[in-house]
Amino acid sequence: MKKKKRIIGHVLPTVKKKVIKSSIPTAMEYLLLFNSCKINKHKLAQVDKAIDENITVNRSRYESIANLVRLGNGNLPLNQGLFASGYTPFFDRYNSGSSLTSVQSGQQTVSILNTAPALRDTSNYLNNTGFFDSSTLQNSSVLGINNYFSSGSTIPWYFIACVHYLECSFSFKKHLHNGDPLSGYTIHVPVHRPKVGHGAPFTFEESAVDALKLMNYDKVTNWSLPFILQKLEGYNGFGYTNRGINSPYLWSYSNQYVKGKYTKDRTFSANAVSEQMGAAVILKRMEDRALISIPRN
Repeated sequence: MKKKKRIIGHVLPTVKKKVIKSSIPTAMEYLLLFNSCKINKHKLAQVDKAIDENITVNRSRYESIANLVRLGNGNLPLNQGLFASGYTPFFDRYNSGSSLTSVQSGQQTVSILNTAPALRDTSNYLNNTGFFDSSTLQNSSVLGINNYFSSGSTIPWYFIACVHYLECSFSFKKHLHNGDPLSGYTIHVPVHRPKVGHGAPFTFEESAVDALKLMNYDKVTNWSLPFILQKLEGYNGFGYTNRGINSPYLWSYSNQYVKGKYTKDRTFSANAVSEQMGAAVILKRMEDRALISIPRN
């Protein structure tokens, strides 16, 4: 009698898992792009003009905004609950697939929550523009408020300057959120901002503080170059990376970008060329001229 073969178990075929590459460049990729970036010679004068006439002259104003954001992260009596829990900020829309956005840089990891917690009402001190002006902030020790600067890290003034250019073309009559006019609340995403305890019109400073806090940037403790480039690119989304193109939002006017542009929402033209200078190009030129020095990690 022929014996039957004993089947111990059913062996499943080996299936290789498909690895999905993130659409967000890595910290190393950002560093390599920045280090090898060469600004187009015929665009240098235009970049320098923007730096000299719009950025460096407004440095104190950008620094005051950064300090106001940081003051709001201290122990001032601020109210809670600007928006319902579960709201995903417009500025993190490109990263909605995960709960954290992280940039690994050296041995440190910088993380920003995608789903923002309730932020704090800034109206208690922003309404008093005569008190927290530039000179007041520069002489904060007289007021005994240095303790509010003891933790965290101030948003770099040049980061705010780049956002101001990308969203508002350096106009101080527009919301830093998205370039809508300060004469009313924002009508584009994020809508009905800022939340400062009063209606329109708004000052550029109070709206800018609202925009930066809405992005949770008051909680960032490491403003490294890769993190800055990631967040600047994120304003316009990572659709270019998905198409294998370096974003003109960062690299326009340099060897890192040739052509390809979204002419409007969800409409991409492979032959269109961005006429706006890239934010990374601005930062690169400012470093070349020893105006700033950005930490790499």
